Amino acid sequence: MKPRSLSLLFPSSLAIDASDLRSKTAKIGQIARAASVFRADKIVIYRDPDLDETELIERILNYAETPQYLRKRLFPLAGDLRYAGTIPPLRTPHHPDAEKIEIGDIRVGVVVRVHENGSWVDIGSKRSAFLNVSMQKGERVNVQVTSNKPLKAVPVDDDEITRYWGYSVARAGSLSRALAPTPTQPPTRTPGLRIATSRCGESIDVDLLRKIGGESGSEGVLVVFGAPHKGISEIMDEEKIRDGEKSFIAEFDYTLNVLPDQGTATVRLEEAVVATLAILNLAFH
Repeated sequence: MKPRSLSLLFPSSLAIDASDLRSKTAKIGQIARAASVFRADKIVIYRDPDLDETELIERILNYAETPQYLRKRLFPLAGDLRYAGTIPPLRTPHHPDAEKIEIGDIRVGVVVRVHENGSWVDIGSKRSAFLNVSMQKGERVNVQVTSNKPLKAVPVDDDEITRYWGYSVARAGSLSRALAPTPTQPPTRTPGLRIATSRCGESIDVDLLRKIGGESGSEGVLVVFGAPHKGISEIMDEEKIRDGEKSFIAEFDYTLNVLPDQGTATVRLEEAVVATLAILNLAFH
């Protein structure tokens, strides 16, 4: 059964095996692409003290998720986006052909001008769309086109959009904090089915897929990935030693090995993401 939401958790050291910015960018871009292919709603980056590249990962993921026609406006030239050209295009419904705008189209836009009577929004056209609503300049907003001449639109709530509309990116101070069920933690945790990935996990068969599928529909599904150089259990053990009683002991509904009897000495994180989500996709449909 299709889950209500799909969240993916990655460590801030996910690109520790990449030697330079170009290869890091390509790796993060591949993860963004995989997350989009399998309709992830949220990506959470949890801090790993071995290498904290949270800002870089967050920036590249957000850049990849942003429609091309808004990137120059939302992402001024910066050194960490030097190799943004290596990021594969997502080709999601909210990344349309910028110039082909028809009445009824839903677009992602950014408020570029504000007046007491309304706002003008960049939706990828040479003309800004007028909204009869006063908003904050620079605010990102989903709108539906109501007129072409003149170009007008109205705001659209997220729950009104039925197609896949990209992912959000959040941060967590550690894996245990991302999973801790306490009201003091930031809203990065998705309730529901929790799945860990591990080389030491349970191999998947048809019966297990059916079981996961049957349990996935009521709430959200959260899938946790370890780092290229260490697994989830090692990360949790280190956090327990470092934080002591403050560390939350995570309980997972399933710990899965999606690549049993692998033919290579190691599996890259971006490969594990595709393999994991492809198999879980069978359970969800």
